Amino acid sequence: EDDIESFVHVLGWTVLSFLPSPMDRYERADLVSYLYDHSFRDTTGRERGGRAKELQFKAGDYPSKYFTLTEPSPILELMRDLASPFQALYSKAPTDAEWETFEYIITLVSNGQLREEALYCQTAHRYQLGIHRLSSSEWFLSTIQDALERPGWPAKD
Repeated sequence: EDDIESFVHVLGWTVLSFLPSPMDRYERADLVSYLYDHSFRDTTGRERGGRAKELQFKAGDYPSKYFTLTEPSPILELMRDLASPFQALYSKAPTDAEWETFEYIITLVSNGQLREEALYCQTAHRYQLGIHRLSSSEWFLSTIQDALERPGWPAKD
């Protein structure tokens, strides 16, 4: 999972640094520096990085939705898809009450009393799905393959 997270960050750094965007070069440099260059000292005094990336993952906003490209490209959607499972890794696990609610909704869906979509907004569902996706590289590989088959890639991508 560390290798996959590193791949997501390398892809993010590359896209944010080099693909045409309405941001001027100073805004872009600030954004890239904020995400990838900042560090802090932990309680042991050891210097650590990654706080900004962690916060973006927790918020489910990596890379930030405020970052846009000059030309439409599926690359940002791909990056956000690949980053989405990490929200589970960096967020707190669901509470017992959230798991109970999730189980109750599963029962209602199984009995036909609710549509399956009712599960998707549940914290426990998103957490469970993220942890499952992080357990193997298969989901990441198929997500990349699916994205590459979508229309809309600029000729230079």
